[in-house]
Amino acid sequence: MSLRYRVFRRMLIYLSRLLFGFTVHGAEKVPKKGPLILASNHHQYADPVLVCMAVPRRIQWMAKREVFVPPLDRFFYFIGSFPVDRQKGGRAALRAALGFLSEGWTLGIFPEGGRRKGGAPGEDAPKSGVAMLASRADAPILPVFVDRAPNPLERLRGHKLHVYVGDPIISDGSTSKERRVRREVAGEVLRAIYDLKNEKPGVAP
Repeated sequence: MSLRYRVFRRMLIYLSRLLFGFTVHGAEKVPKKGPLILASNHHQYADPVLVCMAVPRRIQWMAKREVFVPPLDRFFYFIGSFPVDRQKGGRAALRAALGFLSEGWTLGIFPEGGRRKGGAPGEDAPKSGVAMLASRADAPILPVFVDRAPNPLERLRGHKLHVYVGDPIISDGSTSKERRVRREVAGEVLRAIYDLKNEKPGVAP
């Protein structure tokens, strides 16, 4: 992490603790080094930033190209996002993602493919790319669940903003070719993400 990014992250953590009672559970489960795929739910615009605050590693986020518009594009690049052009199939993004993983980076993705309202998985099948990337890069998958930020009234009642980190899911290297198996693994990852919200409270980062 650059010094500027570390300072930015610590400031956001401090402000979020103060305003929302930001609390992280399971931060000790994050591997300290090596390639890592971080898979999170996504139901609010702030989720990528909240995950960056919860996980003490620099994250490269796959994000749809449409969000990279001035002046927001500078912020997205700063937090580690890179654009994915869904209309063109995303081959360049796939190469970039595998390149980051080969260098030991953390890759952040949303297996459901976009924002979902509510606290349950979407009805559509999860995107199988998470399993394919894990297999080809020989990288574990770290499930993360981000809870909804409390509104002012809920905050007065003691509600907090929780982020839950699960145990890494290890790829056996056999899921890169068979689509059915990839989807099964992606479904397992998605279930692991949403099961995290039932875990007991932990400590802040």
